[in-house]
Amino acid sequence: MSHNTGTVQNVAPAIEVGPGSGQPADSGTTWLHEFAHTPAPGGTKFLMLHFTSADIPAGNRLEVDLGYGTDTFDENSGDEFWTRPINHTKFPGGIPIRYIADGSLSGSVELTQYGRGESLPGDSAGQSNSDPFVLSGSYSEPTYDPFWFCNTPPEWENVECAPPADIRRQVARSCGMIVTIHGDEVSTCSVTLIGPDTVITAGHCLADIDNEWPTSSVTFDYQTDCAGNVSGSYNPIFHKVTGYLKYRWSDGSNLDYAILKIDIPPGGLGIPVIPMRNSLPSIGEQIFGIHHPNGATKKLAPKHTNMETVNSVSSTGIGVDIDVSGGSSGSGLFDMMGRYLGVLSAGSSCNLYYSPSASVLNDIATTPTPAPDQDIMLVIDRSGSMSGDAGTGQSKMDEAKDSASLFVQLVEANVGHRMGLVSFSTAASIDEGIGNLNAGKKNQLIGPAPYSGGAVGDLTPDGWTSIGDGIDKAQIELSGGTNEQAILLLTDGLQNTPPMIEQATNDIGDTVVHAIGFGTESSLNGGLLSDLTQSTGGAYTRAGDGLELKKFFALAFGDIFESGTLTDPTFELPRDANETDAMTFEVCDEELITIVVGWDRREGHLDIIAKAPNGDVITATTESVGSSFGHTWAFIKIPLPISGQREGTWSVSFRRPKSSGEFSTPPIHLRYFMNVIAAGGPVIKPLNIKRHYYTGESFTPLVRLSYPDGKSVHHGHVKLSVTKPRESYGTLLTKAGLKAPKEIKGDVIPPIQATLLQMEDDLGSPLFHYDEEWYELSQDREVNGNFEHNGPWGKKFDNLFTRPGNYTFRCVGEYGHDCKGMRETSWSVFVSTRVDPDATGKTFIITELGSGKIKITFKPQDSQGNLLGPGHADQFTLTDIPGSSIVEPVKDNLDGSYSVNVLHDDSSGAQPGIGINQPGRPTVTVTQPTEANSSESNSWWLWLIIILLLVLLLISLVI
Repeated sequence: MSHNTGTVQNVAPAIEVGPGSGQPADSGTTWLHEFAHTPAPGGTKFLMLHFTSADIPAGNRLEVDLGYGTDTFDENSGDEFWTRPINHTKFPGGIPIRYIADGSLSGSVELTQYGRGESLPGDSAGQSNSDPFVLSGSYSEPTYDPFWFCNTPPEWENVECAPPADIRRQVARSCGMIVTIHGDEVSTCSVTLIGPDTVITAGHCLADIDNEWPTSSVTFDYQTDCAGNVSGSYNPIFHKVTGYLKYRWSDGSNLDYAILKIDIPPGGLGIPVIPMRNSLPSIGEQIFGIHHPNGATKKLAPKHTNMETVNSVSSTGIGVDIDVSGGSSGSGLFDMMGRYLGVLSAGSSCNLYYSPSASVLNDIATTPTPAPDQDIMLVIDRSGSMSGDAGTGQSKMDEAKDSASLFVQLVEANVGHRMGLVSFSTAASIDEGIGNLNAGKKNQLIGPAPYSGGAVGDLTPDGWTSIGDGIDKAQIELSGGTNEQAILLLTDGLQNTPPMIEQATNDIGDTVVHAIGFGTESSLNGGLLSDLTQSTGGAYTRAGDGLELKKFFALAFGDIFESGTLTDPTFELPRDANETDAMTFEVCDEELITIVVGWDRREGHLDIIAKAPNGDVITATTESVGSSFGHTWAFIKIPLPISGQREGTWSVSFRRPKSSGEFSTPPIHLRYFMNVIAAGGPVIKPLNIKRHYYTGESFTPLVRLSYPDGKSVHHGHVKLSVTKPRESYGTLLTKAGLKAPKEIKGDVIPPIQATLLQMEDDLGSPLFHYDEEWYELSQDREVNGNFEHNGPWGKKFDNLFTRPGNYTFRCVGEYGHDCKGMRETSWSVFVSTRVDPDATGKTFIITELGSGKIKITFKPQDSQGNLLGPGHADQFTLTDIPGSSIVEPVKDNLDGSYSVNVLHDDSSGAQPGIGINQPGRPTVTVTQPTEANSSESNSWWLWLIIILLLVLLLISLVI
């Protein structure tokens, strides 16, 4: 919910009312209790009672007086329920609670909690005053939270300030406030009546929709006159929420709305239903909003004497800059004909976004689709460099085969998925055409156990590298299919043969590309692979060795086909140990868990031993458990529940198989990873991955942990690991100077990577090192732009990107209280050097060439001293600036500096310089600093004065 307007208090001991309490009836068949609550320190505004352990036989009922009516509960009300808000001041002797046993002299209910409306501090300087019964007769405005203000004071007014005939005054009658119990808080949002018994609000207002709608009630009467007063007959009525018809939030739809049913009196509410507009507004169209900020009385924004207009429009949001505050979430935006345009979803000061009614109507009319089948093309590098050692005693090619076979075996057969294989070197080939994934297709792809045969097993490394041709061939196979489409790309090197990636992705359509760079920072073009995946909505990861490669393929399976990963650690098993320590993980509402283990050497093997919460041992031989194993991996699939076991703390350990015989293989030291992949339950996803990142930029990673239908998790907690490089590769290249290309088994390694690899060989150890840092993520509105603390998790970093290179993010989320669960996700981005105009300008060397032409030599770098380095002329373009025109292409001097010839117009009065443009960034103007020119000029004057003084001295000596 969006604003805290009260607290939930426990009743201890619980108060039992009814025949089952053991107490005698107060009158006939009626048991009466008059409940007296503990007043709030600043005064109680209203009460809501929570009854549990309800046993109400047929014919019996429970009645609670509200001050404006009575709540009645019977055998159809369930075993727990909340009342509507109660005007407690109407009952000086306590709130009457009556259990009436007209059907059977049995049963009872327990009063265990109550919600207490009260004035409370908010997130900032705000102080709520949700006083729907206006107990004093004159409403006292709260201290509003100014975070969303565009004007100070806010440009709004009580709705009755508008003339009675004004369309805004008429619409306001159908706008109201919803009160909900959210955990241990009483919270409010705003609503609009869109049907005789139907209201719309924001989905995020009821983040835990199934548990929160039964606590909720709506009023349309909470308003005062223009001066803030109410008449003596003021007696607002609340209407109980009875269910929801449609709910969207945090489910990937980019929509945020909840349509709720409310209980209405016979004859209806007596207020007009607001029509929902089925088209988007135009930019500049006049609009207004009606809302209850901070749980206050009904407001019109802007004031009726002013007008506001639409700033931006899309199918996911209508942008406006009216004033709102906490509690305004879910309020309506309206056109000047009184039609509903959208529901307030998110935003910040002068930058609000409403989910459009046109998109809501379209969503309501759309039939839900089942979980989609997938068309997957594996695209594997078989260039000459793949023959190199993977650091595990195997070649990179063998590690790639093992990893691909793990992925193929993990994907469920005979359910509608399709799969195929493309490999590439100098040219690409379709090694296994796409087809239905069944036992036969799996055999064609990877052969029988241990799954090292088939088309994957036949791959042989040789030749150059044409990644673009691999993507082209894969896209040909995918074309015409109706399933969702994805490419899983593996490469260890650099494209050096056309078609290039840039050409191949021009017509890639909706295909998502996931890519893994197999190797060190020195051997990969991380920027290119990162850009490729992020432009298609996929993920990029760098795997330093074969173990990480298998891990990526397991994670890719979890992300594409399942609900993600529960846990994802890497460990070591010493040669003198036969079994690993048990590792625990939490399971809550998953439908299936897949435990994957991978190890680094083919001479080793590990069996999986899982234990359910009750201690039952589950292995590959357990009935109903699926399993598979390859040369360097194994997995088991456990359907849940199994033997009645699901929720709770599970554990898993790994054991070497028992060896027998005189010549049994001795145990070896193993590095291994474990994945626990979940099907069912929540999903954790990164939200704001973009195409280009630069050093020195601020960055706010956001992740969403929620159920696929948008429902929030309980008691969520998310932390983030960032693995970042220590060294600047551009600076290292500048110091070394760019070397010639290198050939490995017919594959040409470009100059940058050849230089870095040579430096690693000379050093005898990895050239790049990484630091891991952990951070707590929050749901603060400053981070995610939401009106409440239950949106995406994130953290704003002002200076995270201190060095260019690969940054790996790993998010670990936990959720639940009685039933606990966990999820993990990871992704990588490549950060480039951000050219700083001041730092780069200080490196300017200007050489006069005559006839107004000059040569500018410069070293592109950021404000932290990271050099772009040689070999990166394709990472920027140069443009003219006033007074300077570029006349020839830029030249890479191979030492970290670049030169360009420029025609400079001295009469312009402008300093000579250039414009430097990098992808995704505005052009920066770079000139030689004025201070440098001034210093240089002053030095010439100084030398001139010294020379003149020397001449005068010589003349005086001669005379």
